[in-house]
Amino acid sequence: MSFVKLSKKTYYDKVYGCWLGKNAGGTLGGPLEQIWGKEEMFDVWWYPKLVEGGIPNDDLEIQLVWLQAIKDRGLQLTARDLAEYWLDCILYNYDEYGLHKTNLRKGLQPPVSGWYNNWFKDCMGSPIRSEIWACIAPGAPHIAAWYAYQDAICDHAGGESVYGEVFNAVIESSAFLIEDRVKLVEIGLSAIPENCLTSKAVRTALRAYFSGLDWREAREKVKEVAYSPVAQYSPINLGFQTIGILYGEDFGDAMCKAVNCGWDTDCTGATVGAIWGIITGRSGLPKRWIEPLGDRIVVSRGIRNVHIPADLDELTKDVCRIGEKALAYFDTQVKLCDIDDLSTAENVLKSSLEKVKNLWKREPNRLDFDLVAVRASIVYLDGPALLPSRLNRFVIMVKNKRPVPISGTIIIHTPDGWILNPSHIQRIRLSAGERAELKFSVTASVSDINTSNRGTVEISLDGRPGLTRLPLYFVGGFRWLVSEVFREPISLDAPFPPEKDAGLMEPGEGWKALSWPENALEVEPFFKGKPGVIYLRHFIYSPEARKVVLGVPNNSRMRLWLNGKVIHETQRTVPLRPNYSGDGTNYTTAVLKRGWNHIMVKLLRSDKPLEAHFTVADAEWYGGMIDLIRCKLPWE
Repeated sequence: MSFVKLSKKTYYDKVYGCWLGKNAGGTLGGPLEQIWGKEEMFDVWWYPKLVEGGIPNDDLEIQLVWLQAIKDRGLQLTARDLAEYWLDCILYNYDEYGLHKTNLRKGLQPPVSGWYNNWFKDCMGSPIRSEIWACIAPGAPHIAAWYAYQDAICDHAGGESVYGEVFNAVIESSAFLIEDRVKLVEIGLSAIPENCLTSKAVRTALRAYFSGLDWREAREKVKEVAYSPVAQYSPINLGFQTIGILYGEDFGDAMCKAVNCGWDTDCTGATVGAIWGIITGRSGLPKRWIEPLGDRIVVSRGIRNVHIPADLDELTKDVCRIGEKALAYFDTQVKLCDIDDLSTAENVLKSSLEKVKNLWKREPNRLDFDLVAVRASIVYLDGPALLPSRLNRFVIMVKNKRPVPISGTIIIHTPDGWILNPSHIQRIRLSAGERAELKFSVTASVSDINTSNRGTVEISLDGRPGLTRLPLYFVGGFRWLVSEVFREPISLDAPFPPEKDAGLMEPGEGWKALSWPENALEVEPFFKGKPGVIYLRHFIYSPEARKVVLGVPNNSRMRLWLNGKVIHETQRTVPLRPNYSGDGTNYTTAVLKRGWNHIMVKLLRSDKPLEAHFTVADAEWYGGMIDLIRCKLPWE
């Protein structure tokens, strides 16, 4: 087996360089970040806004939370551990952050928490958090990738962003051993599936570079392959990031070219800066870019319950101490010592990367549990949302890990009133290494479904110590009343008969009751491909009066009523961007009264298919609210 030697001095220098570069790129791109990508390029070649210590940014400060998690939980850290730190330490709820935290609070575990009801799982929330994993696994990209995967599935499972974070972590880990930027990009590509859009965007930038195209021309090629109007869409940003890596003539030039491509400018600039910082180390970074920022760590008030290092020196020393332990614990091919010998670096990296591909096969709707004697899994075949009187299927898998046969009983516990098929008690007998797969379905009436519904899976093995029950959570969907479609005139200002029911707390006439599994308002089939107007009614029970943000993000136009009064309508038509905090046109603050509240939404469909969601969040941190009842109507 080949080994490389990385001196502790070089290791410290490169980790320090990573954080300096991350801070510089984030400070460069931060003031330019917007929620929509723009056709026009930026033209910045220096910090638009210079603040000592840099600008607070979730790109870096969430990684301080992960550092705390590693210290507390140890090197066997998993997504389940990180989920607790999301709830305890991170207050803000940007895009996927808020949506997946709502899922966690409803009882769903990673990766299901990142997969279900999360429109933003292809966005940049996780690719920006990769450096901590690379820095504790220098030259061991398979370890960095494993940590990055655990991180990403919390809030991006099943999305492109999982590949984005793995790609970044692998490049950054490898950059501790090799400096060739083309080879680093190729190594990153080998760690993600070739057919994913992230890979296609990066390969497009790489081909443009090899073809001799100008970096601005490369930007256009990436846009053709991975365009999205949403600035935080990760595939296009990974492509722009790659342009900075490949076309950059020096540290500042690389960051500026990535940032000038536009879209999620703080993220692309910060990642390029971090990668360059690892390659050159702190000692190789230009003072012109680094000295104005200093080495003080600045965080926002959105981070709590975490020790914040006094400066980058303390952060770097903390990371290096953990990295030294990780390299030994995982028996890697990197030895920390007093000298550098990287002569076998490419062979070591190649050997490491063979292990990364196992991550590609993991399903976002599957929970795995290691129970020592057996390995058990829960697979949500129809997702975790249970809708009234609709069959929801799931699978329980149990694999015998012992060298001898085992037998036992599986008992499924469901909430009162639910109907489980087949019987809730099943016997299993498994030879050594054998796996059993049991398929179940569950149904329930609307009155028996709550916002969060706790079931359990009990596995009792004959002649073995007792095992922990497994959580089997289902969430309630969202209950709506839907009108017929009205064809003429297509106008927000033209009243139709349903508007007389804007404050009605009874069913009314001409309304159809439906439940949808996610925030999406699935009304497009009602239009039959033609323009029209449709009305929807929804009821929200609040245990107390509270200030909230209500949103009907859509790609057309809408009008919104609360308790019989019009409170908002679309200001201008924008693409769909269904987060909790707003898109600049389809959201408004309001006060929910104690008890039942009545929502009416009027949606216009023009010549293109209508996309619309409905969201409600607290008005302070824009977080989801799990104590609201939205899965049933007042009379149900």
